[in-house]
Amino acid sequence: MIRIALFCLKVGVVVALAFWLAERPGDVSVEWLGYRMDTTVGVLLLAVAVVAGLAALAYRFWRFLYRSPRDLGRRVQTGRRRRGYKALTQGMVAVAAGEPDEAARWSRKADALLDEPPLTMLLSAQAAQLNGDEAAAKRYFNAMLENPETRFLGLRGLLNQALRAGDQTAALEYVRQAHGMRPRTPWVLTSLFDLSERHGDLDTAERALRDATRIKALPAPEATRHRAVLLLERAMAARAAEDPGAVKQAHEARRLAPDLAAAGIFEAELLIAAGKGRKAARVLEETWAQAPHPDMVRLYLQALPADDDLGRLKRLGKLTAGRTEHPESHLALARAALDAKLWGEARRHLIVAAGPEGLDGAPSESVCRLMAALEEAEHDNMAAARVWLDRAATAAADPGWVCRICGAVAEAWSARCGACEAFDGLRWQQPPRVVPAVIGSKTEIAGELAPPVTTTGANLPAIQNDA
Repeated sequence: MIRIALFCLKVGVVVALAFWLAERPGDVSVEWLGYRMDTTVGVLLLAVAVVAGLAALAYRFWRFLYRSPRDLGRRVQTGRRRRGYKALTQGMVAVAAGEPDEAARWSRKADALLDEPPLTMLLSAQAAQLNGDEAAAKRYFNAMLENPETRFLGLRGLLNQALRAGDQTAALEYVRQAHGMRPRTPWVLTSLFDLSERHGDLDTAERALRDATRIKALPAPEATRHRAVLLLERAMAARAAEDPGAVKQAHEARRLAPDLAAAGIFEAELLIAAGKGRKAARVLEETWAQAPHPDMVRLYLQALPADDDLGRLKRLGKLTAGRTEHPESHLALARAALDAKLWGEARRHLIVAAGPEGLDGAPSESVCRLMAALEEAEHDNMAAARVWLDRAATAAADPGWVCRICGAVAEAWSARCGACEAFDGLRWQQPPRVVPAVIGSKTEIAGELAPPVTTTGANLPAIQNDA
């Protein structure tokens, strides 16, 4: 309604202006090439307006003819790009859905419609991977290295390929190049730490861990634990090279992670070898208070030797004073009491070590074997001893170095699990025990494993997340 009113107003103004000009007095004469034209001022102005309008129309028509080919080309190109981006989007959806044939089809279409290799090469590489054509995917990723805009994505794709193929050397080279391009990217730093540590380049691993901690790519407690494990690994390498700095590194590892039993045990071994038994004993006492371990019993008695079995029992009483409630403390004291022929004391500790239900519950293998030895030594009751040995055969296994990721049990502590190669995966705990249940019910698991965890750098996020 408002637009109609405005149009009528404009028409009214034009008509009023025309009448006003027509009523103005005055004549105009024009002589040109022997011709003379006489008219009024209003008619002349009207003629000028008509000529100007025709000139404007002629100019717009000429401009339309001149620009038509270019405008038509732009429309065609815009439509082509729109279809190309749609094909690219559909291809990414197919990759996410795990549909290799669809992904390959949309990849070919996007490549034909879009003259932008940086966009289409990534989709083509992922489609090739879905089809199991790793060679073609590698060609695409290598082609992406030639373009500065896609070089980083190409390196990540090649890194993922190398990790899946188990080629750790090539993976380390790719992650080094990626680190040179983007040294503050979290996954680059964590992957550089992981791969450098695997190759024994502990200096680079430590620098990468420090940088990752600075940008908070790892939670602070996890980063501190990683550094402690790395220092312990350096200490072990230093001892092998007869480097006197091994003790300092082991001590720093224990300071950063007081519950890392392996650090306390290793530091004590170094101190005992250096003839510093009392200092080693203090280290073992502090470590036992955080994480008791049976190897500490042997080292403690080696650091502070006793003259007889009763003296050894007293020595162990001081060691276990920091964790008197822990089963390992009662087992250590039970063994020492058994050696000292203190049968009642040994039995008392074994009852506590067996758990809340005592010996009638489900004691561990060590408790059962010690009870068998006690029955044989105290009462010479071989029948009772055999009963305990039979129970030991089916009892819960004693604690060991268990990988919290895959559940594998290692004979000794190491920085990496020998089965799944998880860094800092080993914990001193009871191995998990799976008991089959009735179909339809939950499976009972004795022992505890951590939820599935992706090891650093071993299984990087899918590359399409960065596309």
